Amino acid sequence: MKALIFDMDGVIIDSEKVYEQADQQWFTENGIKTDRIALRQCLGCTDDVNWGMIARWNPELDIAEVFQKYRAFCRDVRVNYEKIYRPYVQTLIDQCRRCGILTALASSSPMDNIQTVLCDCQLEGQFDLVVSGCDLPVSKPDPAIFLQCAKQLGCAPAECVVIEDSLNGVTAGKRAGMTVIGLDDPYFGQDLSKADVRVDQLEQIVITDKGFLIGGQAL
Repeated sequence: MKALIFDMDGVIIDSEKVYEQADQQWFTENGIKTDRIALRQCLGCTDDVNWGMIARWNPELDIAEVFQKYRAFCRDVRVNYEKIYRPYVQTLIDQCRRCGILTALASSSPMDNIQTVLCDCQLEGQFDLVVSGCDLPVSKPDPAIFLQCAKQLGCAPAECVVIEDSLNGVTAGKRAGMTVIGLDDPYFGQDLSKADVRVDQLEQIVITDKGFLIGGQAL
């Protein structure tokens, strides 16, 4: 393998629960009808996918206007990313660097949010490539973001490993022709059955000169 691609939310940072709780409180305070279980199926997608669903549940609202208010709310909410950062990410990056493996961050989050996370978690400059799905015309489960990473890294998709925590992310990685490691989180109950291998924590992944080891077994 020549490249390791990380998702951000749910992988680098354990953020999905924090976001869900903050979002649901904001939706309630603003009288916006939502379906929490249905929205969980959008994990890994860009905002336009989530808000397309919210628009259908709230046909009487000017969704474009509401979304702008929501984005302002997101900018004002200060999440302690350092507190929910998974520090073993740096260990994996260091292992990749020693083995000559490139690293990328491929997130559906907006680039300004990605940069905030990287800054707070002291990961600025650690990845060889950072890509936001908001800069692409389609979202996960479409493989576009992963194919873009492979292209920019100069690797074939089959030479890339992806770490994902959502059904949409796993599906995108497999559609891209990459090897996918699924990171399980029972809280959301995502179907990661299509992943090549699944782990409960990142520490189960070890990268050596001989390749990737998952729980001591070769990937």
